[in-house]
Amino acid sequence: AEAYTTCPGLKGGFFDWTLSLDERVEALAKQATLTEQIAQLTNDAPAIVRLGIPAYNWLNDDEHGVKQAHATSFPNGCALGAMWSFETIHKVGQAVGQEARALHNAFVHMGNRGHQENGAGITMYAPNMNLVRDPRWGRAQEVYSEDPFLSSLYTAKFVSGAQQGNESKPERMQAAACCKHYAAYDTESIPVKRVNFSATVDSRNMWETYMPVFRSCVQSGQAAHVMCSYNAINGVPTCGDPKLLNGILRDQWKWPGFVVSDYDAWAQIYETHNYCPNMTCAAAVGLNAGMDQEGGGTRAINQLQAAIDSHMTSPEAVAMAFKRLFRVRLELGMHDPPTMVEWNYLTNDSIIEGKDHLALARDAARKAM
Repeated sequence: AEAYTTCPGLKGGFFDWTLSLDERVEALAKQATLTEQIAQLTNDAPAIVRLGIPAYNWLNDDEHGVKQAHATSFPNGCALGAMWSFETIHKVGQAVGQEARALHNAFVHMGNRGHQENGAGITMYAPNMNLVRDPRWGRAQEVYSEDPFLSSLYTAKFVSGAQQGNESKPERMQAAACCKHYAAYDTESIPVKRVNFSATVDSRNMWETYMPVFRSCVQSGQAAHVMCSYNAINGVPTCGDPKLLNGILRDQWKWPGFVVSDYDAWAQIYETHNYCPNMTCAAAVGLNAGMDQEGGGTRAINQLQAAIDSHMTSPEAVAMAFKRLFRVRLELGMHDPPTMVEWNYLTNDSIIEGKDHLALARDAARKAM
């Protein structure tokens, strides 16, 4: 760490921790080529070796525990909802975020930054805060309730616990939580497959039923990222809807985070919704609407250069997505001197399946009954 802080080559650039986050992100964006920026817009992001940026896998399905064989497993979503305890869900969020960070620290020390491994990082695809609107939904057990008010309060408590740990205003986030799945999403294959489904939702139902939990997640919880869903709403795929992404999230709610697609949902703007005539169009539509990261693969982002060449989108739109992603990496302290980030001192020894977390899991289970 001492060598890091005294290295003269870091001054004024991305790794200069004395600069503001915006200054650091701008410095990196100026150095990275368009090709390098596009390559980062996927959840299994490659290294930018020449700039000293390590690879990182953003995918971590940590809804009620870190997705690793050895991590505390808390009750599933509907059981947590049945607790009716905002204090306990906040503690569960703290514990899941803490275990995610401790495991990530251990993996990084071993040279593993989660490449093709779900559950090794500190960007959590959690919580799942959709509403149960149909008992046939195959994922009803993942979510807190059918009630917008209860789920909204629960979501904010879990998110703030996971990101802030046990501190009110930490210097860096403990972990980064995700509001998923945005929006009006509660089907797998009945009445139609989720990747083809278009939810018909009027304005009143949208704002009174489906939007409160997401507003709570990004405004009260201040979640770092949002995952757009497989479905369309009134004929427009959520991952390609500029009103839903840039319009509501950023312009109306003033949210600064990044948007990731559910697995392959960016590509499915073309492949299953047939909203676009080809993948080049889908790449541009998603990016222009407010997408920042392709979850699952690279079929959409691989066409961004062609979309730029066809004047369907711009290098500036790519740079904006790139900067949003790296701002979150900075907010997590991933590119600061390691000893300066308080969460880097968390280790597996007393945390992972530790007595306090196991006791919390038992307490949550009892309260759910």
